[in-house]
Amino acid sequence: MELRHLRYFQAVARHLNFTRAADQLHVAQPALSRQIMALEDELGARLFDRNRQRVQLTDAGRTFFTHVEKVLAEVEMARAAVHGVAGGDGGELIIGNDWRISVGVVPDAIAEFHRQCPQAEVTLRELATHEQSAALHAHKIHIGFLPRVFIARHAEFEQLTILKSELIVVVPATHRHAGRRKVRIAELADETWLQAGSPEHSYRDSVTQICRLAGFSPIFGKPVESISTMLSVIASGAGIGLMPRFLLGNRQRSLRFLRTDCDPLEMNAVWRRDDGSLLRRRFVGILRERTGARQPVKKRRA
Repeated sequence: MELRHLRYFQAVARHLNFTRAADQLHVAQPALSRQIMALEDELGARLFDRNRQRVQLTDAGRTFFTHVEKVLAEVEMARAAVHGVAGGDGGELIIGNDWRISVGVVPDAIAEFHRQCPQAEVTLRELATHEQSAALHAHKIHIGFLPRVFIARHAEFEQLTILKSELIVVVPATHRHAGRRKVRIAELADETWLQAGSPEHSYRDSVTQICRLAGFSPIFGKPVESISTMLSVIASGAGIGLMPRFLLGNRQRSLRFLRTDCDPLEMNAVWRRDDGSLLRRRFVGILRERTGARQPVKKRRA
């Protein structure tokens, strides 16, 4: 059974006339009759009662017609969806979601993408840093957001810097270093580090990487649900935290914000060089506009 058989049946069922159905389909009436008979043989049931005066659907034919209408409608929807994807207007854009993209240019870029591509669907997948890298490798997401330190070794990725922010150590006002303006990460090796999110959250990956570069593996406390809760727990003296400055509000009496010797946080939009998704290209174009980044110029071979 092929789609053309379903379309032949649909035309006859709608017109209840083989001649008019053949004209619509641009086929010879005898050929159409043979195709309907072959379809009935395959199904093992008569679909039409027909004689020289009239054509009527049988009970089996009416049941089949209901399903055929749905099948062909789905086929047309699938065809339209494919055309939309091919034209860069439809389909699905899958973004690896990171706790640090909840502010800044990314939400605005997603809103603009929705405006430009209303037929496209945006799916945000909550993934830790190492999971985003693996998902990009496996073509499971179109674009991710990773700190530069995690992508330097991946030559197959392209990247666009969307955010730079100084990293601040947050300590309670009673902390031994609370009176200082700056602290080295290596001086905090015996501290308990607090984190917002699950143990698999990319925040933990980032802190771990920074501490290991300073010569130690961090000790983590129990995860909390949000950044605001984390700041409250730090204020109680249960640990310290490392946060980008842009996520921190005004100073609080119970907290101290200390500058560090670690490199600033540099967040990058990351995608595969071989990813040909038109939706991904549109989204990256919007990010470039929002960040004022220029399209890199490809060097010509001599």
